[in-house]
Amino acid sequence: MLFSACADTNDQSLGPNVLGCRGDFDFTVKFEQLCFSLTPAAIFILASPWRVAHLVRKPTIVGAPLLRLAKLGVLVSYASLELSQLILITVLPFGASGIDIISSALRLAAALCMVGLSYFDHSKSPRPSIFLSAYLFFTLLFDIAQARTYWLASSTRPEIAFTAIFTAALAMKIAMLLLEAQRKTKWVAWDSKDHSPEETSGIYTLGVFSWLNKLFFDGYHKTLGIRDLYPLDQNLAATHLSERFSRHINEAKRKGHEIGLMEALAKTLYVPMILPIPAKLAAIGSFFCQPLFISSLTSRLSQSEPVPANIGYGFIGASICIYSVIAISQSLYWYFQQRLLYMMRACLATAIYTKTTEARAADEDENASLTLMSIDIERIMKGSLYMHELWGNVIEVALSAWLLYNLLGVAFIAPIVVVCICVGGVSFFMRFMGDSQRNWMAGIQKRVGLTSSVIGNMKNIKISGLTSPISRFVEKLRVDELQAGSNFRLLMLTCSVFAYIPLLLSPPITFGVARRSLDATKLFTSLSYLLLMSTPLQNLLETLPQMAAAVACLGRIQKFLQGEGRDDYRIFLAGSRRDPEKPSLDQLDKSPAVAIKDGSFGWKPDKMVLNNLDVEIPRGSLTIVVGPIASGKSSLCKALLGEMPHSQGTVTIATKFSCVGYCDQTPFLSNGSIRDNIIGYSPFDAQRYAEVVDGTMLGIDFETLPEADRTNIGSNGITLSGGQKQRVSLARCLYLQSDLLIMDDVFSGLDADTEDQVFQRVFGANGILKRRQATVVLCTHSVRHIPSATHVIALSTDGTVVEQGTFGDLVANQSYIHSLGVKAPSTSQADSEKIESDDSAIEPQINLIERAPTETPEVGVNDKSRLSGDSAAYIVYMKSMGTMLPIAIFTSGLLYGFFYNFPTIWLTYWSADAVATNPSHSFGYYAAIYAVLEVCAMLSLIWLGVLLYITVLTRSGVSLHHAALRTLIHAPLRFFTTTDQGIITNLFSQDLSLIDNELPSALLNVIYMVFVGIGQAAVIASSSPYLAISYPFLFGMLYVVQKFYLRTSRQLRLLDLEAKSPLYTHFLDTSKGIVTLRAFGFVSEDRAKNAFLLDTSQRPAYLLAMIQQWLHFVLNVVVAIIAVMLTSLAVRLRSNSGFTGASLVTLMSFGEMLSGVVIYYTALETSLGAISRLKAFDKAAKTETKDGEDIVPPEEWPPRGEIILNNVSASYEYELPLFLSIRLTTNELSSNDTQPETPTLALKNLRLRIRPGEKIAICGRTGSGKSSLISLLLKLLDPIDETLDCVNIDNTPLSRIDRVTLRQRIIAIPQDIVFLPDGSTFQENLDPSNVSTAADAQAVLEAVDLWDFVRDKGGLEAGMTVSNLSQGQRQLFSLGRAVLRRRIRARSLGLGGGGSEGGILLLDEVSSSVDRETEKAMQEVIRVEFREYTVVAVSHRLDIIMDYDRVVVMEKGEIVEEGNPARLVEEPGTRFGELWSVGGN
Repeated sequence: MLFSACADTNDQSLGPNVLGCRGDFDFTVKFEQLCFSLTPAAIFILASPWRVAHLVRKPTIVGAPLLRLAKLGVLVSYASLELSQLILITVLPFGASGIDIISSALRLAAALCMVGLSYFDHSKSPRPSIFLSAYLFFTLLFDIAQARTYWLASSTRPEIAFTAIFTAALAMKIAMLLLEAQRKTKWVAWDSKDHSPEETSGIYTLGVFSWLNKLFFDGYHKTLGIRDLYPLDQNLAATHLSERFSRHINEAKRKGHEIGLMEALAKTLYVPMILPIPAKLAAIGSFFCQPLFISSLTSRLSQSEPVPANIGYGFIGASICIYSVIAISQSLYWYFQQRLLYMMRACLATAIYTKTTEARAADEDENASLTLMSIDIERIMKGSLYMHELWGNVIEVALSAWLLYNLLGVAFIAPIVVVCICVGGVSFFMRFMGDSQRNWMAGIQKRVGLTSSVIGNMKNIKISGLTSPISRFVEKLRVDELQAGSNFRLLMLTCSVFAYIPLLLSPPITFGVARRSLDATKLFTSLSYLLLMSTPLQNLLETLPQMAAAVACLGRIQKFLQGEGRDDYRIFLAGSRRDPEKPSLDQLDKSPAVAIKDGSFGWKPDKMVLNNLDVEIPRGSLTIVVGPIASGKSSLCKALLGEMPHSQGTVTIATKFSCVGYCDQTPFLSNGSIRDNIIGYSPFDAQRYAEVVDGTMLGIDFETLPEADRTNIGSNGITLSGGQKQRVSLARCLYLQSDLLIMDDVFSGLDADTEDQVFQRVFGANGILKRRQATVVLCTHSVRHIPSATHVIALSTDGTVVEQGTFGDLVANQSYIHSLGVKAPSTSQADSEKIESDDSAIEPQINLIERAPTETPEVGVNDKSRLSGDSAAYIVYMKSMGTMLPIAIFTSGLLYGFFYNFPTIWLTYWSADAVATNPSHSFGYYAAIYAVLEVCAMLSLIWLGVLLYITVLTRSGVSLHHAALRTLIHAPLRFFTTTDQGIITNLFSQDLSLIDNELPSALLNVIYMVFVGIGQAAVIASSSPYLAISYPFLFGMLYVVQKFYLRTSRQLRLLDLEAKSPLYTHFLDTSKGIVTLRAFGFVSEDRAKNAFLLDTSQRPAYLLAMIQQWLHFVLNVVVAIIAVMLTSLAVRLRSNSGFTGASLVTLMSFGEMLSGVVIYYTALETSLGAISRLKAFDKAAKTETKDGEDIVPPEEWPPRGEIILNNVSASYEYELPLFLSIRLTTNELSSNDTQPETPTLALKNLRLRIRPGEKIAICGRTGSGKSSLISLLLKLLDPIDETLDCVNIDNTPLSRIDRVTLRQRIIAIPQDIVFLPDGSTFQENLDPSNVSTAADAQAVLEAVDLWDFVRDKGGLEAGMTVSNLSQGQRQLFSLGRAVLRRRIRARSLGLGGGGSEGGILLLDEVSSSVDRETEKAMQEVIRVEFREYTVVAVSHRLDIIMDYDRVVVMEKGEIVEEGNPARLVEEPGTRFGELWSVGGN
């Protein structure tokens, strides 16, 4: 369109600058028509049908008819005005070209598209239309520029009329923008409490993050909890994303693509991946307006005449537009990018968990999923954060090179060459990063896995006296991990050096090559182009290694997801699985419940554990499976559950219910109440619950527990005895609605009396299972119950069936069953009487349920340190570095800040001298000093990086881990019973990861940006001293923003870490109990729980990312204010062009520095929160060592082995309770959390003298205090203060003996065996202290009859997998470990290997999972090896007790009887005699 006032100018060209019209300070009309009208309208017209089609399929969720009517009215008016403009252009003599007509027509078409889009978006979307609002916002800016042009160019009446109509259309667009920005929260048809305000926010609210205002207000004024946070946006929810992702990942798995996981993510999240692109393009465009703006402004300032007012206001307006668009576009770009990352996390974490529930039971590393879900996904998110920077940086570099070429000519090649060298260097080192990353992740996985195992087995580790060797083992893994991490970080640091070379060395090299006269305009415009080129290159070269690390982690996850899953080979007859409500009863009744035909099963394809089985399990019967250790009894249970990875033959299941009740040999218990563990995900039935509690005799135990069945049992049921764990697991199995139950050695931890009563109540003629007519498969070593079985299966050591049938038939066969010497009971009258006498127990249990509390008491969350931080963490971190390192770090940061900023000032003097008539120095002089300054900046940065990433990280990483591990090892047992395993595991995984990764990075960036930012502020102020006057106000505002932001940010970071603990615990529990969960049919409920925990953990993490972007936006607005002030002062006061150019160039990165200082300072504060939590961990866990424990016994202690207990009492509750089950913080324990007035005593008034060399057996029902007595002797349980000095060993007060040394001097074997991680050798497991030779180890293994097994597995140096050992073999291995300790002790004392030395041996149910023959062999080993030792053995096997000198019978923590077992059996009315009779002897 040709305006008459500009007819003889270039107004009809693409310009872009107009010449000869409008003061030469405007765009050409044709450029504006093409770029400001035609292009945006075309893009909108093409995209809007897709959006409308997407909306049409959605339901109507918003009403507000009046608002919709107002929007349509304004849009119709706007379309009418656009139509009027089109008519005017075509009718009136404007000299309109084709572009003018097309542009106007497209604007009209876009207006019509806006009508349809607004209509559907209003009713179908809960938020204002983002697409329409974005179009209105950007075209409004363009229309303002066009309106200015039209009014300046209009001179005739038609031109003025056209401009007036265009201005009216602009007013309509403003009205539409305001209407479209209205939030629809009060009209949306949903409960707002369940939805985040983000879901109803429009693009403007999202762009300025005003939807976070309430969160900031709450975070500043109070301590935040999870309940105070916004609900998670439903588009980020795990259930919403996982279904689509699982379809794509399954498709990729079928195709077998190497990058299948990335393809699946891209297909699932293609829309969120596209959304950041428009904002990124807008940001790139606004970035490149900066050098053009600098060039124009410095060129004007270098002229002698003053800047005209119109042009001055134009510069000010341009600065407002440029820096405002930078702030908003950057804000929206990172908003969409962060949403994408958390969607990726939801997809990946859900997929990993799903695969965990599908994995084979024999997979060696059960903690692999935890490492993948935590560390690997964090690194994927960190690398994926910059995925759009990859193509964006390439565009920026290309545009910068083109602009630099136009300014400097062929000299632009110099930075390109530098770039190519750097890219080559980065590419070379990136080849090694994948393997280095994998080695590092593997090291973390191994350490975290072992630490998690140590936390879960701490009681048994302490009993075994293995705390020191296992600590050394974990610390060695930590050192290896840090070394692997140092290798990776060294590669990262090298790549970072290459990334900074273009930024620091390109300018001196480019100016050196140019060798031409450079005035201030050219010099600083060139520098701005170089900055625009080098900054994205720096980002690109820095992020490429992170992206490579993310790809490597994606590869690890893909390998995990593509691993072979469990293949359920079982055949379910009709009615057993497909339709549990309507089973085919006739068909089921005619077939056995379980049938195995020609079945062979194994953990490895080339070695079957069970061979050629032909077994039929009769329906509604009790089938007992017996056999020697390692005969395959547990493997048969797994085979019946479909858990054996390799199989032949068929397994047919014909039951009414799809789920199978299963009791594992090692009970799987989660961290929760007893009631929660029993009920699981089944619906609650009070009568059924009371029935199973009575059947398993748990009611008696509830009476001794502080909260009855609501008592929290801790991770792995650490607060319960072995027998209690077994009975809780049995109760869960019985509570399940199933008619097939598979039980693996459920009586191993029960005393004879409890075992007999539980057997009769559950399995007997009038028992629970008989009444239900359930089918039961019971694998057991307790052979005395065989006569009660309908069907008996005997396995041999080669995994075949020796014989099967009824008990009577097998006894007559004169084979294995006959050899056991078991006789059928003559009568069941006594059993029946017992059952009848306890029938009334059901009613009390119902009453117990009714009076039990329904909610766990909440823990107070008032913690001022969550608001104000913990300054002591800085001191702890500095101490972990040493004295000189902090000084060296500060010095290097100071040097870098100077050498980074002074070159810009040097350029000012250079440019002033270059245009002088008589330059004072040559070109080479200025160029050489400029180059030296930049090289010094590079060297100081390298020094800073090496100090922090290599030296500090290694030193502090070892020191802090050592302190935390020492706290863990020395924590009292009470701590582990009151603290969730996931919380402690989180300390050693997530918190140490923060210390290793985020803390050094945050500290480096804070030091870097603080010193650079101070220098930049000085450079910016050099343009105008008046600008410096505003600094106190600006920095005061920054301080307020930082304080306001930091309180909320710190709390969200803490909540982020705390919310992940339950998720980690759930992952660990699932990995350990997956066989039980699959058997019970709880997998779908467990996945739903995981999705809930994942969404809960996403809430604080996502909000933390959002408030960080809010901070970026606020600081970009601060930069915009500084830019506007700088421009205003420059044009009004005629500042020096050189200093103004230096200030504007510095301002290009000053915003990043400002936001970086606050962001990384906050990251430093929150990362130091990891150290605060470790410090709080040390304070809360305290130490089990008490004052006065000053005796360190010598190696030969105890020489005699005399033990005296003189009226001693002890309680697990006596110590101050540690309420750490919800969160671990730095606050003091509340003064209200005082110890209970009357603690429940685990041991009461014990009087016992054990003579040197005496063999003492401890027996009693489960929970009677037997294991507590062992704990007392090992100082795991402390006497109450009144009886503190009432325990003596060899005349030495137990209270004064150092605990660690005590457990090393006394040899003890726990009930649950402790092993090193899978892959450790047999030699390492047998001798964790590494004090024996191979010959010693072989001799011991031969003594316990395990050498043949170890030799077949590859010998002592072969890797050991614990799952390959049966439970009995594990107990034999533990006995071998004790024998080796005794022999090494005897040798060190010069006594030979004959056992002539004194000592103490403590045994806690060491033979509970072995057959009788093996038990006799174990007892023979103990008799020979420990004949001079004092032996205290807890045992339920009464026939073995007969070989002991004395037996002690305990009940409810008291000694009720003691004496010679043979005499007690003969005497009428003795407790032991009753136990002996009950045991069938």
